[in-house]
Parts: sequence; structure tokens; C-alpha cells
Amino acid sequence: MEKGAARKYFKKINTTFEGVNKQDDFAKAFLNLIEGADTTFYHKERRERRVFDDSFMDAVEAILPVIEKLTRNPGEMLKKFSEIVPVERAKKIDADTVRHLAANTQLIRSADEQGNVTPSKVLTSFAEADLGTYENRFLMTLINKIYTFIQFRYDLIVEKSKTEYVNYLKVNSKVDLEDAVIDFDINFQIHQKSSTDEIGKRNQTILKRITDIKDLITRYKMSKFMKAMESYQPVKPPIMKTNMILKNYDYRACYEMWVILDEIDRVGYDVDVFERDVDFEDKYINEIENVMMMLYSTVANNQVEDFELSHEIPINYIKKKTPKVLLSYERDTYIQPGEYIFQDNTLNQYFLDQIRKGNEARFKTLLEAGIDEEEAVKIIYQRLASIADSAFVDFMNENFRPEEEKTVRDRIKVQNKILKSYQNIERLQKDNVINMQTQKALAQLTLNNYQDDLKRIMEEEKLRKELEAAEEMKRMMDAKKAEVDEQIEKKLKIKKAKDILDNAEKERREKKIQELKEFN
Repeated sequence: MEKGAARKYFKKINTTFEGVNKQDDFAKAFLNLIEGADTTFYHKERRERRVFDDSFMDAVEAILPVIEKLTRNPGEMLKKFSEIVPVERAKKIDADTVRHLAANTQLIRSADEQGNVTPSKVLTSFAEADLGTYENRFLMTLINKIYTFIQFRYDLIVEKSKTEYVNYLKVNSKVDLEDAVIDFDINFQIHQKSSTDEIGKRNQTILKRITDIKDLITRYKMSKFMKAMESYQPVKPPIMKTNMILKNYDYRACYEMWVILDEIDRVGYDVDVFERDVDFEDKYINEIENVMMMLYSTVANNQVEDFELSHEIPINYIKKKTPKVLLSYERDTYIQPGEYIFQDNTLNQYFLDQIRKGNEARFKTLLEAGIDEEEAVKIIYQRLASIADSAFVDFMNENFRPEEEKTVRDRIKVQNKILKSYQNIERLQKDNVINMQTQKALAQLTLNNYQDDLKRIMEEEKLRKELEAAEEMKRMMDAKKAEVDEQIEKKLKIKKAKDILDNAEKERREKKIQELKEFN
């Protein structure tokens, strides 16, 4: 559409309004009625912009070269395989071969006097490279984690990055006629999105930056390394701090990136709002009144029953009222600063509320997926129990390290502590079962109370219905009695009228007979 087309159209149609309103009696009368009505105007024009936090991008961009380096040269471990083969196929023998042959003399083909042994088959060993190290599995899981992390934020920025312009007009007016009322309740909103202003351009820069990151992490996700790792299980928190992860700079950086991803479990934005109250000058008010008149005449032209304004009202009959201009309106909602929860990996008290909200959202999702309520509750409990168990195992592994003790006796002492701790936990779990049984008993008691309340409510409802039925029967009987009384009263009136007519007729005949006698 051509820019400014609406303004050009308005000038054309407004010229027509001005000409018609000066000559038409309906227009004069209707505009006079509107000017005397109780009218309220509200009009705001505003620009609302979301300002995104892009601080997480620095850490992600810094780790990408490290990931590329590690995926190009992944660490391998040599896995040793052994098999018994004919002696002529054996490529390598070692001490294990000798020990195996000594234990399995049936594999000796012959032996001479000098002690030379000729076996028929021997145990031979060979090694193959295996990518399934914990570090490689950790790297594979981290790449998938970053991919999901970036994809979520990319989708949100694509959806919310543009500046929103809102133009909101609200008109309320009550026009009183002699025997009718016209209520105008007009809501008019224009929503427009743009990316050409300052914040919009900044958000577009952020979008381009995160798009580049997404393209890179997608490339790593589709790399030969990730395809080779498809058959291996991903790692799960808590992350094992192996020597490689602790001491190798690149793997240490990857571990720190994992921690950062767990800490940044949400993406948020602030909202920058610029707004102005549109001035209702006389010219603008007249233009809105023309729209109201046009709306009424359009409805009148298409109504089933004829209805016209009374033209008997003098044009200067109603006193003019000044419209009220509102500076705020409760239904005119603004964009609020927000944050989208990405995932919840922390277990401290600070995020307890977020864990609750996450469980509620997960519960709702499970129900929407068709899982029945009881099964959904079980899944929520199993997830929470799994998190608690994983956290405790991580605590034990970090604080009790028998392998770091110098003597075997000290290692035994530490290992005994570990065993005793797990035995204590087992007893605590039994106590928790007892506590759960107590909660179950309380839940049953509460259910019984609710059922008793329901029974009482149902009895009261039954009694109420019986009383209503009795009252309805009484009303019907009273109505029937009134109807019978009315019929009796009507018959009495008819009989009385008939008696009067009969008496009048009798008097008329007697008078006529008397007149005949006098005439004769």
C-alpha cells in the first residue's frame, strides 16, 4: 500500500462530511445529541521495545574454538582384546600367551627333548582405538547442551526482537433520546512491529550474532565426531572430575562452560517504553463524532425494524457537554519485563520457587500429553528423588576420597565412613517411608472430612429442593384458587348483569301494558 494513502483517503472523505453536515438536518440533530451526551475519550500512542541480555554470548563464543579443537582431535583409549587363534595366525605373543598355554596344555601340538614347544593354538592380543571415553561422552553431551541452549534463545529473540508500536483509541458515549439510548463502546487498536529504530537495530545485531553462534554449534553437532559418538550414552550430572577434566586446559574450560549453562537457566529482557497522550483538539473530536454518526447511520440502514431519530427535537435543545479525556485505562496493557525459564539445574534454596514452578509446568505438560494424573505425580516424584540422590552421590564423591589417602589403613577408614553413610541414608529412607505413610493417613483423614462435608451439603441440597417444591406447589394451589375465585366473581357479575337486564325488561313490558290499558 502506498505510504500516506490513509491520510489522503481521510482528506477526501472528511471534505464530504464537512459539506453534508452543513446542509443535512439529520447530521445537525445527531451531532447536537452527541455534543450533549456523556462522552469519554482515551487515546495513547506508544513504542514498546524489549532490551535483551546478551552477556551469555561472550562465554559461548569463547568456548566454540575449544570445542572445534577437541572434536578434530578427540582422545582415544586403546581397548585390549584377546582371542585364541591357530599359531600361524598369531601376530603377537606376550606373557599372557605363555601363561595361557601353560594352563591349557591340550593346545600343545608337540615338545622335543630340548624343551622346545610347538603349540597348535595360542592366545594372542590386539588393541583397538575406542572413542567411548568419559571425556568424549562429556564433550558430546556439552555440544548438545549448548545447541539446545542457543536454539531456545534464538527462537525467543526472533519472536520478540522487533519494536512494537501501539495506537489505542477508546471511545465511550451514551446518547439519550426521548425513548431510547444509544451506547457507543468503541475499541480501536493498531499494532505494528518494526526493527528500524535504535533498540530494534541493536536487537537485530544480537540476532545476527546468535545466528552465527547457532550455525557454528549446528556444524559441530553434525560433525564426524558427533556421528561417531551416536552409539554412546550421554553423561548426566554430577559431572565426574577426571584427571583430564581437572588438569587439561581445554576440558577444564568445557567443564566451566557446563557450569555457566547451568547457572544461566533463563533468558530475560527489560522493556523500554515511550508514550504520549494524543491531544483531543476540537477538530479531532469533531472527526470522531462524524465516525460515530456514520456508524449509527450504517446500522440504521441495515436494521430489520425501522427506527429513526425524532426530528421534532430542536437543534439547540440540548446543552453541550465537554467530553472527558482519560489519561489511563485499565484494559490498555503494556509489555512487561519478562524472563523465560530455560531449565533448572541448581538445587539450592534460592531456586526453590523456580523448582516448584518447573514441577507445576512439567505436571501440566504431562497431563496435556495424555498421561493420567496419578502417573504424572509419580514421574514428578521420581524426578525429584533422582535429583536428590545424584546430589548426595556427588557430595560423597567430592568429600570422601579414599584413593587420595597414603596408606591402605587410611583408605579403609575412609571407605568405612562411606559405607556407614550409605547405611545411615538407607535408614533415613525407611524413616521417610514412615513419614510418607503418616502423610498418607492425614490425606485419608482429610478426604473423609471432605466426604462428610459433601454428604451434609447433599442432604441440605435435598432438603432445599423439597422446600422449593413445596413452595412451588403452594404457589400453584394459590394461583388455582385465585383463578377459581376470579371465575366465580365473573359468573356473579354476569348473573347480576343478567338480573338487571331481566328486571329492566320486565319493567318495560309492565309499563307498555299499563300504557295500552290507559289508551283503551
